[in-house]
Amino acid sequence: MRKALRYFWKEQPIALSVFALALVLLVFFGIRFVDRFMYFHDPAHRNQALEPWMTPRYVGMSYKLPRDVIFDVMDLENTEGRRMRVGEIADRMGISLSELEARVRKAKVAFMAQGEGAKSPLGQKGGSDK
Repeated sequence: MRKALRYFWKEQPIALSVFALALVLLVFFGIRFVDRFMYFHDPAHRNQALEPWMTPRYVGMSYKLPRDVIFDVMDLENTEGRRMRVGEIADRMGISLSELEARVRKAKVAFMAQGEGAKSPLGQKGGSDK
């Protein structure tokens, strides 16, 4: 193994360096993915009550809502929301966190109902008339 690495380092140092960098990035992003996957699949982290420290992205991941739905509920533009916290957003909107949470929960119900209708044939709930 060492002999092969020495050979590649002598003959192809750039290719070996690129391969090593790709391997490090693969491990880094793989660990990050698994960490977030495990975190948000824990029932304790789903549909959490809103807290001032949360970001719109965290709320979207907790409630399993796409970015555009969260941004509509929180009255954010595409460029906003990266550094804002839910507490700041509620203050800017002039509502309490509990009111914002109620809006998020209502949006989740609407989103889920829309998703169920799209899954069944002809957009009808319950399937065919047999």
